[in-house]
Amino acid sequence: MKILKKTLLSVTLAGVALGTAATLEAKSGPSWDGSEPAPGVYFYWYEPSFYTGFAPRTQDRSHVHLQLGRGNQQRLTIVLGPEELDSYLENLLAKRDTIRKLVDEGVIKLTTNLEFERFVDTLTDAGIEELVAAKGSLGEEDYRAKSVEIMERLNPHRVFHISIPMERVAADWHAVLSTIGPEGNNLDAANAVLPGRVNLYELSDGVKAALKDAIAAVQSGTGADDPAFRDQTQGFLELASGGRYPVVDAQVQAIEFTAIYPAGTAKAWTNYKGQKIPEFGVSGVWPLVPRKHGKGIMGMVDYLSTNPGYGFIPLLGYQYAGGIAYNAIHNAGVRSQLNSTRFLPKEWTKVAGERNPEKHYQNLWIGSRGPASHGCTRLPSGHMSELRDALPSTSEGMEGVPNFRNKPQCYDVFDIDGDGAAEVMGVQYYLAYWGKKHLPVAAYAPNDREGFYEWLYKDNIAYGTDGSATIKEVPVCRFTGMKKAEEARVLKDVPLFEAPYARESIQFYQIKPVNFQTKKGFELNRELRRIGAGYQLDPAALLLK
Repeated sequence: MKILKKTLLSVTLAGVALGTAATLEAKSGPSWDGSEPAPGVYFYWYEPSFYTGFAPRTQDRSHVHLQLGRGNQQRLTIVLGPEELDSYLENLLAKRDTIRKLVDEGVIKLTTNLEFERFVDTLTDAGIEELVAAKGSLGEEDYRAKSVEIMERLNPHRVFHISIPMERVAADWHAVLSTIGPEGNNLDAANAVLPGRVNLYELSDGVKAALKDAIAAVQSGTGADDPAFRDQTQGFLELASGGRYPVVDAQVQAIEFTAIYPAGTAKAWTNYKGQKIPEFGVSGVWPLVPRKHGKGIMGMVDYLSTNPGYGFIPLLGYQYAGGIAYNAIHNAGVRSQLNSTRFLPKEWTKVAGERNPEKHYQNLWIGSRGPASHGCTRLPSGHMSELRDALPSTSEGMEGVPNFRNKPQCYDVFDIDGDGAAEVMGVQYYLAYWGKKHLPVAAYAPNDREGFYEWLYKDNIAYGTDGSATIKEVPVCRFTGMKKAEEARVLKDVPLFEAPYARESIQFYQIKPVNFQTKKGFELNRELRRIGAGYQLDPAALLLK
């Protein structure tokens, strides 16, 4: 599946620069085209916010796959089982009702933009309240089908129905196992049962034994079409995937939500085969960890920095870096001041506020898809809020979520829609800039597709007559254990999948009873991001009576 529609992107970038606006010295660099509206999130000054998009939430960390790959994008894939589908619509209504109650009781005041109003109107137009009310009269399957239909409508190009013939799965796996010699890589062999969906980086004793039996069956002459081998393949798949990919009517079936976010990586470069490419920092599998050092409230995976530059949006740590520092997935940490960021098109700098059209916005959050950080992974602010909202509600639920980080040269190759054709993951987002002392200084590249790709992929990209793109040489990594990754092989001429840029949706607000930068303010901010089935909201944290 290839999405080729050109969409000029919008993103968010969290400002770390504090104090009065500083006029940036002029720097040479590519200019940006302002004929399309600016991507990102406009705002006046730092305030707390909450997510107002429509991504589903899972409470099961084993259903989450995070992967960073060459091209500077972070992929989130969630396998949607019965629990996620049954709770999807009710979670949306719970968020609506909770925010309404907070507003009605005078706990918060909505400011800056109108994202919550758009959220409510969308729920009304989709008939979600009526459908939830009719849940008891609908059969289980009908209700889930209608939930998926609405989820697809609210998340275009991000919900995928996976249906892979078991016959094909067995044949492909048989071909791999038939070439396994005494020195063969068991991790590769195990993951080959469903590439990109079984992502083991260590093998349990049970998986080792089942894999040994399957290899022995192939070497003894059992054919790929033998019913016994097909059953063996199915059993191994269920074991290796933890049951996330059931076989129904001879098809591997699943529904997945996959979002691809542009990512800023380490502000450094590395050389690969004579080409300078963005550095990633650490590679391997780095699970999310609670923050034990720093300022503010400790012990949480969903840490909220007291530094306003991070926009009071959670940081999800994966590596302790010494002192109070962690490498984390977080928002971009830089705000573009509209009166002084020289490379912004003039069309992007004069934008009227939504709640007060007479007052123009002063800042713009846009993410940089390129070298940007000391070692963190920086996402646009709206995308960072979405990622947090999609993960389990509690800190304990998020702890240990595996975060797959390729070596900088390795691409994320994934059959996103299960049609049998794997593609290089990418996203229609063409903004990259560099900063100095947390201020945006100059663009790395132009913001048109081909100009940006020339900077990002160098001469490793080719275009078809229909506008499609292909990556010529595609190194891919294997993950050989916790915090370990190595280049496994190089593929040739793999199509580039270009996910449309997903609009960022966050609503700014003020807390009326307390200062939002106090402990109570931070706790309310964090609690608002936990709404979801399976989690009991804390009225005290929300300052509700």
